[in-house]
Amino acid sequence: MFKQINNSIKYGFFGSIIGVVIFFLLVFSGNSPWGPASWMGAWIPLMSAYFAVKTFKNNSNQDYFSFSIIFRTSFSTIFYQAMFFNLLCYAISNILTINVLEIYKNEMMQNAEQMKTMLNEEMYRQVQIELSRINYGILAFWDFIYKIIGGIIVSLILAGILRRKKPIFEN
Repeated sequence: MFKQINNSIKYGFFGSIIGVVIFFLLVFSGNSPWGPASWMGAWIPLMSAYFAVKTFKNNSNQDYFSFSIIFRTSFSTIFYQAMFFNLLCYAISNILTINVLEIYKNEMMQNAEQMKTMLNEEMYRQVQIELSRINYGILAFWDFIYKIIGGIIVSLILAGILRRKKPIFEN
């Protein structure tokens, strides 16, 4: 159990470092890390959870792995990755004084301007009010929630694929 947690923390941290690199590549290219270009980092949780599960399976002395063990390993890896990612991005953005929030607001306002024909005037004003109220904490919280929801789906898929059933008849 302790190896499983250490493995999840290690691969969660590695995944968050890769996520931070993608985050800053998006920022320095002029895109918002929470906007339409955020799909570029969608593969990171899958790969970090996969490698955490594979390493756990290779280092354990078991011949079979239940669905719950694989699910727990992959989901805890994605949980740690989401937590480390948001903490690192928040800290580094504040240290480097990168105005990531303004990039996001500008990108969302451009999207709202394009959709202005589909929105009535009241809805358009409501979008502007909500965008003016948004802060980095809200974005980090929702990013964490989205990563957790995606992590549940990824963990279910990985657990279904990578589990090994106990043989019915053992020698």
